[in-house]
Amino acid sequence: MAARRSFIVGLTLATLVGAAPLLAACSSDGAASPEPGANVPIAPVALTARSFTYSLSEGTAALPLWTTPATRRLTTADRAPGGKARSGLSVSAARNEFEPVQLLLGPVATSMRVEVAKFPQLGAGQRVELAQAGYQAGWQKTLTPLSSGDTLKLDAGQATGLWLTIYVPPGAPAGTHKTTLKLTPEGGATIAVPVTLQVYDFELPSEIHFSSQINLDVASLAGKTVDAKKSLLFEHRLTPASSTWPSGFSWNITWDNSASPQRCKSFYDEPNEAPEYSIGKLGPRYLLGTGWNGVGFPDSELFQFVDNSTPRPDTFCGIARGDHLGSAEYNAAWSKWLTQLGSYLDDHGLTKRAYYYVQNEPQNAADHKLAAHLCRSTRAAALQLRIAISEEPKPEIAEDPGGACGYDIWIAHVRAYQQDYAWKRQREQSEQVWFYSLDQDPAPYFNPTSNEGTGLNARIIPWTAWAHRVRGWAYYDGGRFFAAGQPGVTAELLREGFEDYEYLYLANGKAHPQVDVTGPIDATARSVAAGMTSWTKDPDALMTLRHELGLYLEGSRKTLPVLEVASSRPRAAYYINFQDPKGPPSASPLVVDGKTWMKVGWGPFDAKLGYGWVGEFTADPAIALYGYDDGAGASELERSYLYDDYGRDNLFEFSLAPGRYKVTVGVGRPGRGYANDPQNLSIEGQRVIDDEPTSDAAPRLERSITLDITDGSLSMLVGGRSAKTGDYSYTFLAYLAIEPTK
Repeated sequence: MAARRSFIVGLTLATLVGAAPLLAACSSDGAASPEPGANVPIAPVALTARSFTYSLSEGTAALPLWTTPATRRLTTADRAPGGKARSGLSVSAARNEFEPVQLLLGPVATSMRVEVAKFPQLGAGQRVELAQAGYQAGWQKTLTPLSSGDTLKLDAGQATGLWLTIYVPPGAPAGTHKTTLKLTPEGGATIAVPVTLQVYDFELPSEIHFSSQINLDVASLAGKTVDAKKSLLFEHRLTPASSTWPSGFSWNITWDNSASPQRCKSFYDEPNEAPEYSIGKLGPRYLLGTGWNGVGFPDSELFQFVDNSTPRPDTFCGIARGDHLGSAEYNAAWSKWLTQLGSYLDDHGLTKRAYYYVQNEPQNAADHKLAAHLCRSTRAAALQLRIAISEEPKPEIAEDPGGACGYDIWIAHVRAYQQDYAWKRQREQSEQVWFYSLDQDPAPYFNPTSNEGTGLNARIIPWTAWAHRVRGWAYYDGGRFFAAGQPGVTAELLREGFEDYEYLYLANGKAHPQVDVTGPIDATARSVAAGMTSWTKDPDALMTLRHELGLYLEGSRKTLPVLEVASSRPRAAYYINFQDPKGPPSASPLVVDGKTWMKVGWGPFDAKLGYGWVGEFTADPAIALYGYDDGAGASELERSYLYDDYGRDNLFEFSLAPGRYKVTVGVGRPGRGYANDPQNLSIEGQRVIDDEPTSDAAPRLERSITLDITDGSLSMLVGGRSAKTGDYSYTFLAYLAIEPTK
């Protein structure tokens, strides 16, 4: 999926260009759709450039008004686009969905009174909320709630972002609804901005289907009551690690607790505490929704390891643990507590909702042995108790010589995830895999924690997860998404992505995707995100596809949409030699086997050139290196190569018109093999060179794949961590041939 590209074609369904209102004017393509998830045809949706980004005709030269998708995440340097202006704001949403649209005002120095009315026919339960977007380090980050009638102070140096978030309640009538946003500048006449809402004729599930584990201080969130704070998270489809706060199921509350009359002998659910503090009341309330929202949080954490290096407490029920494997007496006491915990969860219908987070990031063989030991001992004590570990699925744990044992939930760092083994565990053991992010995750990986960059870093997570059959996402410091207790831009965009997952879930026949099974909706999802390093960076593209998917789900579109994006580079054959552009081979033009080869180095992606690299160290000449070997019997293409000296995974993008192509790649060095550095290369998310070592006798590898390009760019991921060695390894990239085929 292209990182950046230009868009030059129009929408193939009813045109979006010049539509007023934009979304309501989109016509359907026929009768009601087949049952979602059925084997239905797909139809590409070609994107009109900037179809959701435009100036409003209600604006003036003195007061520019413009809009762009909230997912774009603006900077202080952004200004109103050129082109034909349109009237008003347009937004579409399903029932039980939140949907933001943003209006940008200025830059201009003035004050502005803002008022908005509810939609007359939308019904009870609707919400029309206003917030001002604030900048940090030049990027939109915070959202400050406003009430209708409040006054905004605009800035002469930057556009002021006004977010309008609409909640469509269950039971709302499908179709077009209208209201008005009124802007009254200081000393001026009121400007009436029409707001058009298209309500799709379907409802998002209240149940959250994309799991999360968000560590944050629930008490710091906005809301006067615990229920209000929890509801804020639930409405953002985020699950806090402490979902039963202000109590929990931890051993020091329900077992080894001095308040218990039968300490370390009987399960204690705090029956003498007030309901708002008793885990006996809070467990069903927030895990099942009993007496709260009727749904509850999914996959809620019961308790977790003591700290990163200490899975279990040093002492338990007065017994010293000894080493981390535990003494026989300690382990017997710990097992007794787990057995009673498991029985309690069963008795109260909580087992499927809860998990015990056993260990965090095992670092070495001893940690792997411990993870396997804790897995086995937990299974022996309480087979039904779900367990999680912060680690990618790996045989060092699941296939420990002491006895095979796998975790129900493996929480893998995005950069360590190994899909082949993960899918094996999912296929054979029905285990789940979640992702987690770290602040330092570099491009081409998504990183919602970064203060810079597109908002798609947050919204795209569930789309990439769909491609990998990953079921959740975790982050250790979710509080940063809620400045002063209020959800900021990232929190809102995480919700957008989690709601997108519900669209995919519904279109997949109300089912999660399965490994080794390709369904019709996969083509839709992959046209936006082929994987965690290969996803569109254009919010207008995502918005277009999501709108068409909404039409499909409500039945006014009979085919599943697939985003098809044109490229400035026409469909033809292209031949690329990776080398130092200033080094050998020096022939110009470079002609090998009758074909003329482009000379491409480590240059960053350039939209004008239509190709280039995205990666952690691609701009560092001490790490992004070149080579040229005078190998006997090797061609000039094979003698020259480039490589990352740290072995990191880097993304090469090559703008390319849609169509079917045969793609051939060559890796390796002439005359020298790398038995301990397996080489890796994927194209459009498909493994082409799969953890393959080379030898002195066979130092080079050439592989071909035939695939369809729909998104206007060929994406090639080179290098990365080896599944065989567990470490980053060299991949020496020599050449790439792209040839049209039928």
